[in-house]
Amino acid sequence: METRPTPDQARETLRQLTDDENAVRYPPIPRWFFVAMSAAMAALHLVHLLPSAHVGKASLAVNIAAIMLGCRYWLSQDGVSWAAVKAGDIAPFLAAVLGCFALTWALSALTDARWIWVIGAAVSADIVLRTGRAYRREFGDA
Repeated sequence: METRPTPDQARETLRQLTDDENAVRYPPIPRWFFVAMSAAMAALHLVHLLPSAHVGKASLAVNIAAIMLGCRYWLSQDGVSWAAVKAGDIAPFLAAVLGCFALTWALSALTDARWIWVIGAAVSADIVLRTGRAYRREFGDA
């Protein structure tokens, strides 16, 4: 004999499945992670204040460090193997960070004012910190 769940049981099951998916998709991340990624984002801007011969190498080093940190503490935490983020959830963050970098680059190139990279670094770092605060409020702190 087949039994069907009640509407309340079905809602509770769907809620639990959503909670389980979010626990894997968006694992709790410690505060220091966002501070470190904020510093890396600022560093990606500030390397443009170095002599041009060193910008590429410094950018590569910062990118590698950030990717390794992200892979270890966000995408592949203990008990979570390669969390899959929904593109729609991360798109506003990426647009803000990449937009800030592009605007900083354009203003620096148009005005030949290298100091603009300091402002871009501060704005991008703030974007990461604010995003981290919102993320931890929504999904928990590790």
